[in-house]
Amino acid sequence: MALFQLSTVLCALLLSSSFLDFCVGVDTLLPNQTIVVGQTLISESQVFEMGFFSPGKSRNKYLGIWYKSTPDVVVWVANRDEPIPDSGEVLLAIAANRTLVISRAGRVIWLTNSSGVAASPVLQLLDTGNLVLVDRENGSSEQDCIWQSFDYPTDTWLPGMKMIDDIDAGVEKYMISWKDWDDPSYGDYVFRIENHGLSQTVILRGTKKRFRAGHWNGVYFGGTPPFPNRIFKPEMIFKGEKLISMLELYDSSIFKRVTVDKSGMLYLYIMNARKDKWNIASVYPRDPCDEYSQCGPYGICRIDRAIRCECFKGFAPKSQQDWDLQDWSDGCIRIRPLNCESGDGFVEVRGVKYPDILQFWLNSSMSLSECKAKCLRNCNCTAYANPYITSGGSGCLIWFGDLIDTRDVNEADSKQNIYIRVSASEVTETELNTDLDEEKEKKRPIKLILISMISGVLVSGIFNGGLLLMTRRKMRATQKKNEDLELPLFKWTTVVAATNNFSRENIIGEGGFGPVYRGNLSAEEIAVKRLSSTSGQGLEEFKNEVILFAKLQHRNLVRLLGCCIEGDERMLIYEYLPNKSLDCFVFGTTYDILHLVVLFAKSLTFILPSFQSQGMNHVQIKLEGHF
Repeated sequence: MALFQLSTVLCALLLSSSFLDFCVGVDTLLPNQTIVVGQTLISESQVFEMGFFSPGKSRNKYLGIWYKSTPDVVVWVANRDEPIPDSGEVLLAIAANRTLVISRAGRVIWLTNSSGVAASPVLQLLDTGNLVLVDRENGSSEQDCIWQSFDYPTDTWLPGMKMIDDIDAGVEKYMISWKDWDDPSYGDYVFRIENHGLSQTVILRGTKKRFRAGHWNGVYFGGTPPFPNRIFKPEMIFKGEKLISMLELYDSSIFKRVTVDKSGMLYLYIMNARKDKWNIASVYPRDPCDEYSQCGPYGICRIDRAIRCECFKGFAPKSQQDWDLQDWSDGCIRIRPLNCESGDGFVEVRGVKYPDILQFWLNSSMSLSECKAKCLRNCNCTAYANPYITSGGSGCLIWFGDLIDTRDVNEADSKQNIYIRVSASEVTETELNTDLDEEKEKKRPIKLILISMISGVLVSGIFNGGLLLMTRRKMRATQKKNEDLELPLFKWTTVVAATNNFSRENIIGEGGFGPVYRGNLSAEEIAVKRLSSTSGQGLEEFKNEVILFAKLQHRNLVRLLGCCIEGDERMLIYEYLPNKSLDCFVFGTTYDILHLVVLFAKSLTFILPSFQSQGMNHVQIKLEGHF
């Protein structure tokens, strides 16, 4: 009898929430069970783990899913906008109405909007990272689940997730960044698909675009060439006007994820299952040319050029003064107006990410020559191209209005060529000979061809000579401005590589003007001060500061090695000194330490009086020794 009573007690204990791991499989939660803080579900192959966690330095509790081997990599958060204070009992359970509920002290914090009826609901964490609520009695599969976390992504996209843009059906799935490293609530940036006939992926801040990958050209997104390896296999599935985007693996032993972080950067990570370290496979925006509308209307960004923004042929900067200051936001305007009735021409620009499809017309079956004729008949047409690169190029895409966010994709085999409409006087005979209607060209009289060639050469010579003169003047002006800095100018890509793409782990300090990163440049340790966009410091103020501090050379002061000025980026590169606090020196007792304090005081004397004549009346000294 006693043995029977003991077994009854043990059975009751096994059914209680505190003994969850012993009563069911570690990946499953039944209706009569709960999960509290400290308990987790683990997927069958030990890939993912689910439970309550506190991110970073926060003490708030959230229900989330993370990689078991790297617990700091959280891929999904349930109550991201409903933090739970670190007090009182918190539990997760399957409610009587077949919904998943998080409650604290009897109050509902978060619950699912399950659509379906289940006689025996079961919560299960799958090896894909998907948390599903299924009906065990009817043997429901993942495809027939009542509710799943994959339908509600947070800031991370996992293989098997779908991103959908179908406004008509009221279905949209996209990623939203965390607000901060230790705050998973909704942040400022959204990564999503725009489906306007031609689908493209974008990063938005509110309604303003930060990055655009280009439209789907049948093989890849036009501004992001495919990966030259067998790790990623992008697959696009279309159902009418609804686009479902899936990302599959060639090698299932390699984990991967796509995350949009709080700064609006999109990272694609990979990790070998045998290791516990994530590596960055790609990041977007990759460089300043990936920033949306870097060169303004009718401008093209070429990252390998000293002056990266250029105007299309037939266009000139809207404000030459702004362009000389490397402010290209106003873009370009036509040199000569179009004359639709008398006939216009086209200039070909090869190997580009097509302009944004803001106002366009699309035909999937029309040839390129038919597309050109269609564009010429419409006086509002500004450019045309093949939207798809499959089968040697197919379809007709016509732009109306300004051409914005074009860049050189820097791919030798790129088939993305666009034809920009210009005044006929801007088109040389060489460009005319690229007309796809070869039969019509063959019928031209030889005399007309010779006259046109001579005229074209003269026009081209005059135009190119003027353009060369303008370019040299701009380069001399830019060179003079850069020489005034009296410091080396570092490329943006060089600083990115030195700081491991501005990794959070490299941050050694942060102030009102922005974070400071530790980096490595040519075997020398450096400290990079990256000014934030909210610092309020303009280009001229920044240059004045650089010029002034470059003259402050003293053996007791940290040395300024150079700077970086590209687009909106303003960075100062210092030598790196180990981070120490002055209190351990100031409150010392030895003469050497006292002598060090005296030297520091002399440094202040050196700075203030000696440099007032150079325009410096006040210097702020931060006594934390981060450099």
